[in-house]
Amino acid sequence: MFKNYFVAIFITVIGFSAFANDYFKALELFNKKMIEQSIIHFKKVAEDEDHDKRSDAMFNIALIYDNGFGIQTDKTRALYYYESASELSNKYALFNLGWMYYNGENVNKDVFKAFELYKMSSDFGHPRAMYNLANMHFTGTGTVKDLKMAYKLFLKSKMHGITESEYFIEQIAISLKPEEINLLNKEFESLIEKKIVLPSIN
Repeated sequence: MFKNYFVAIFITVIGFSAFANDYFKALELFNKKMIEQSIIHFKKVAEDEDHDKRSDAMFNIALIYDNGFGIQTDKTRALYYYESASELSNKYALFNLGWMYYNGENVNKDVFKAFELYKMSSDFGHPRAMYNLANMHFTGTGTVKDLKMAYKLFLKSKMHGITESEYFIEQIAISLKPEEINLLNKEFESLIEKKIVLPSIN
């Protein structure tokens, strides 16, 4: 199981103009290592119910507190902002919150809650959530063991660049009947545009 520590599409070096909003000002300040000022601007965005970057700002605040970027680590505040961003369907916050529940980090360990959070994050397209969810289906952790569902999710995560999925895809292909794998492959091919190499079935 893995946890996101950095999300480059949110915290990244970008061009900034005098007319940019608080969100992009916060990014600029973060990249200049002016963390306290960055948090102030992120919080302005987080408190603005009409701002389209509201959940992203919440998530970035959570990341800063979670990892102690330039400030003292504060897992309680990180949890609060992950939960707030998750309520707004932020897939990155849902993933990190799932990781916390899976590992019992600053929360009571709850693999069933972790499964729910990974499922939501996966539904929103988070590749690592797909992989972790597939693992839970594969082992029956937090859910009923389901190799067919695990196979589908490992294929999807592989399609999104998670190469670790290949090992499990091969293992499941050996475990299931050839006709079951053929049906799954046929179903999967109808769901994707980018083709990936599927296990050969004898």
